Amino acid sequence: MSSAYDEPASFTPDGISHRGVRADPSEIALLRGSMRRWLAQLPLNDDCRQDILLASYEALANAVEHAYAPGDPAATLDFEAIYRPADGQLHVLVTDHGVWHDASDDESRRSRGHGLTLIRNLTSEMTVDRSPGGTVVDMRWSLNENDTSDVH
Repeated sequence: MSSAYDEPASFTPDGISHRGVRADPSEIALLRGSMRRWLAQLPLNDDCRQDILLASYEALANAVEHAYAPGDPAATLDFEAIYRPADGQLHVLVTDHGVWHDASDDESRRSRGHGLTLIRNLTSEMTVDRSPGGTVVDMRWSLNENDTSDVH
């Protein structure tokens, strides 16, 4: 298992890829930082960057919270983002290798459970593919001139 703090397997202007990252809140926070640095290199406005970052982090958090039993030492996830400026597309995949588990049912969680709705509202297109081998959250943004205006 690798740490998101390590250099990713791939980090280029066209994409970023982390494989076998420990499914742990501290590790996905490091992935979010890596994603933020990568997005800062792209000709996107701040609102678009924030939408991509928030949706990606929500998918990562869902993988940590729901794919594995708490404390599972084999819990890992994969993260990939690809930017295709010629096509006006940005594509993010979050893959876990676990089986869905409901989060703890307690009073503090009653207002939760809106993560996939949030992701759907922040993306142009989103699919969730659940299988016995894990779950893939596939997020896509169709970028237009409004998404790339006001860039620094």
